[in-house]
Amino acid sequence: MSVIMVGAMAEIERQTDKGELVLKARSDADALGQLYDLFYDRIFRFCVHRLFSKDIAEDVTSSIFLAVAGNIKNFNGKNEADFRSWLYAIAVNHTNAFIRKTTRRKKLLEEAAAVTISGTNNPDNTSGLDWPALYKAVLKLKLKHQTIITLRFFENMDFEQIGQIVNSRPETVRVTLHRILKKLRNNLQNTLVGEK
Repeated sequence: MSVIMVGAMAEIERQTDKGELVLKARSDADALGQLYDLFYDRIFRFCVHRLFSKDIAEDVTSSIFLAVAGNIKNFNGKNEADFRSWLYAIAVNHTNAFIRKTTRRKKLLEEAAAVTISGTNNPDNTSGLDWPALYKAVLKLKLKHQTIITLRFFENMDFEQIGQIVNSRPETVRVTLHRILKKLRNNLQNTLVGEK
């Protein structure tokens, strides 16, 4: 047998093994762990390229594999290629959701603190956003309100998670955040006026 033929046969056997592993992973945690080991680096690299941060990519990659573990019983694929496609679809959904969520939160915080270099409140122009002034304004808030702002905008937590931490209902956190943002806007304007 030629070396090429042996290599091709070995590749077919590896693909068959991965296909069997995929099928076995539906009911076997060890098989799922092996799939995790096989695909973690690829998914992590994908997340780094989409999110431009290794730390964030680690978190999102973890959430992707948690979703895989939670839904593997419903996976209908028959082989490794089907699993890979399914896994990447989950990865795309999670990275896109993360990007949408953080973009929305950043925009909301910027709008709450929208200040141009001239000191006027203009949500359409955040190019002159004064981040040190924003932090000073946040420090003027009550400690609980500082916590809510930090958890929501800097830790990217949802209202339910924040509610559990500050011992409030998610709806209460949402309303409180709206009020905090108004107060933050006022604090920021006062901080800027005081600096002039």
